[in-house]
Amino acid sequence: MESRHGFNFARLHFDAGGTLQDPASLDEVKAADGDVILIAHGFRNDENDATSLYDRFLSTFRDHLTSGAFPIAAARTHTFAGIYWPSKPFQESFGDGTVQAVDAETAGKEAVRAQIEDLKAALDVPEQRAKLDEAIALLEGIGDSAGAQDQFVSKVLSILEGAPDDPTEGGDRIRATEGSVLLDKLKVPIIVPSGNSDSEGGTLSLDAPAGDGEGGTQGIGSFFGSIFGRIGQFLNLTTWYLMKNRSGAVGAAGVAQAVRDLTAARPGIRVHLVGHSLGGRLMAGCAKSLAETHHRVESLTLLEAAFSHYGFSPNNGKGVAGFFREVVESGVVAGPLIATFSAQDTVVGRVYAVASRLAGDSVQEIGDANDAYGGIGRNGAQKTPEAESGPLHAVGNPYQFHPAKVECLDGSGGLIRDHGDVTNATVTYAFASVIEAT
Repeated sequence: MESRHGFNFARLHFDAGGTLQDPASLDEVKAADGDVILIAHGFRNDENDATSLYDRFLSTFRDHLTSGAFPIAAARTHTFAGIYWPSKPFQESFGDGTVQAVDAETAGKEAVRAQIEDLKAALDVPEQRAKLDEAIALLEGIGDSAGAQDQFVSKVLSILEGAPDDPTEGGDRIRATEGSVLLDKLKVPIIVPSGNSDSEGGTLSLDAPAGDGEGGTQGIGSFFGSIFGRIGQFLNLTTWYLMKNRSGAVGAAGVAQAVRDLTAARPGIRVHLVGHSLGGRLMAGCAKSLAETHHRVESLTLLEAAFSHYGFSPNNGKGVAGFFREVVESGVVAGPLIATFSAQDTVVGRVYAVASRLAGDSVQEIGDANDAYGGIGRNGAQKTPEAESGPLHAVGNPYQFHPAKVECLDGSGGLIRDHGDVTNATVTYAFASVIEAT
């Protein structure tokens, strides 16, 4: 087994259906002493990228254990099992206003074609790839034909068929809407509040160039508003839904079974689940599956998780329970259940703002806590009686976790500066506090 930052480290690779590719890797974990921490990455398609995330997390966690602040945790042995699953990145920005009018249509069409080919590469089912080929054939003249737009959207969305439906995510309403109507809704740029003051910009638009930390509205009337810019946004959201479904399947089928195998081989072992972004959905899916077989884990740590902010709710205000409500009701998590969130997480904010725009009737929906389709990594858990929100603590400021609660830790204002800022000392201090409490 590898050693990384003084921790035992194993790599568990799963395919898109949740099948563990190398059972011997799990045998290594079974032989380890002490606590086992399963940690999952989000939208990455490169093993080195995911491993880099794990390294940064382990490094700052190690610093806390050697600081003397966590004597109980420091006295135990910790084995980390890095989860690797076939995710793919999605485009975080569209259009910067630089597309020249003369070549805009050709460039846009080729960009969309490349985007579809990239999406095809993530699919294992030939029939799904064939549907995307049919969608590509509709691109010629699609801007002038509502019928072609309807067919295009229908063929693309067909790759999502068969996945468990979560009404709080908006997918059912999107699929029930004509494609031309969906694309028309994307004409107007979507503004996502960044939590900054007006003097610092105050907003980030969905089509702002990546890294535009000052906010502001970018590219109004540019490529974003063209038919191919709108299709690009739609394809991006489709990629998100595809990876959302896949992460849930890997968690519920593969990782949950790995936990069952671990606890069967080592009765009394302490298992902790940690997930970033779509890895948070993966681990929530794992916990839900474990609840169905009456297994328990010691803790669940969600880092800027990418699922509905109503995911743990008994009622989203419309009589619908969150997809992961059973995780709370079942008591599958014996110890702390924490979820970080931040107004600066514009990745979760943006994707849910697009979903809200397409699933709702209003063009004003912006992905915040009042949005019907907001994300937990942006807003914390909403309409959840067990949820308690408080600030993410500075290092040295102790936590008091409460049993059977969803502890939502607000990193807005600089403690969590963006979606990927989940390995800094304040975040791993919260995780070390979780381990200490178990």
